[in-house]
Amino acid sequence: MEQQDQVTLSPKLIFQKLIETKDLALKNWWLILLITGIGTGIGYYVDAEKNKRLQYLSKIIFSVSGVTGGQEMGGFGSLLGMNGGQAGDAGLFKGENLFYVIKTRPVLERVLLTPVTLSDGRKEKFVNYYLDSTFLRQDEWASFLPEWMDVRITHSRRDSMERKERQVFDGVLNKIRDREITIGQPDLKTAFYDLTVLMENEMVSKTFAELLLKTIERVYQENQTRKSREMLGIMERRVDSLARVLNRTESSLARTTVINTEAVAPTAKVEEGRLTRSTTFVSSIYLEASRSLENLRMSIVKEAPLFTIIEPPVLPLETKLFTRENTKFGAILGLIVAIIFVLAKQTYSEALRDMKKKPVKS
Repeated sequence: MEQQDQVTLSPKLIFQKLIETKDLALKNWWLILLITGIGTGIGYYVDAEKNKRLQYLSKIIFSVSGVTGGQEMGGFGSLLGMNGGQAGDAGLFKGENLFYVIKTRPVLERVLLTPVTLSDGRKEKFVNYYLDSTFLRQDEWASFLPEWMDVRITHSRRDSMERKERQVFDGVLNKIRDREITIGQPDLKTAFYDLTVLMENEMVSKTFAELLLKTIERVYQENQTRKSREMLGIMERRVDSLARVLNRTESSLARTTVINTEAVAPTAKVEEGRLTRSTTFVSSIYLEASRSLENLRMSIVKEAPLFTIIEPPVLPLETKLFTRENTKFGAILGLIVAIIFVLAKQTYSEALRDMKKKPVKS
């Protein structure tokens, strides 16, 4: 019986394989360099076709901070029979979650439909300002979608737009989201975020970056204080209800007091005493509810998160002809393909030699 040789993995064998791979790469350096160069060239061509015009880079470095105010909400929370110490879901805007939220459609729709004041004093929706100040129509729509060239956004909500207007709006939104916004952390050891906007007009790039940060801050504050604002509505209705009850009991007490002024029978004072106790009780509850309502209003202000700008965009902005993400990706992919091709070629050659050395059975 023939026994197959068993290969045992050892540090010596690993180093031998690494040395063989290194020698093989050096032997075929021209092939690796050629394939890597082809991948780099393809990536460079994609980058050049993707962004043909000069672009302006607007960068904002900011941090996010806020106070939950849980302890301060305990008074009115217990008064309502609710857990007042829970604030909004701040985790939705932490770390990589913020990277995703800032590019979501609801956020970008609010930014694009926000009115901005132009240099001549006119107010215009940002999406129209973007269309008038960039080359999206000329570069991407003129040849294939000429019917979109003169479309303007006139509605304040996407749901109210006509079909063609909605298509133009979505075209702008998708281009901005996919090509012109980058969000990240310059240093993982810090709590700073880096928002970068790359557009074909200097003022449009700066305006959009600032407007996007303000919009995401409002969305964050609305989410963070949502439960408190719901409780505020409940408390306001409760205070108004207690005020009406207090007014009725005070009016009844005043009438009863006037009627009992000339009364001689002791039983006439019973109704007055009962109304006095009711008025005192309702008055104490009303004062406590009013105090809790004011505390809640102050707590909502403290809960609202604050976006602190560490480094704002400053004119003139940095310019770039085009980005090189695809160039880098093409170079890395070309290098990997080249190494795999060289290893496969060597393995194939060794397999052919082994087949020739193997004796033919008669």
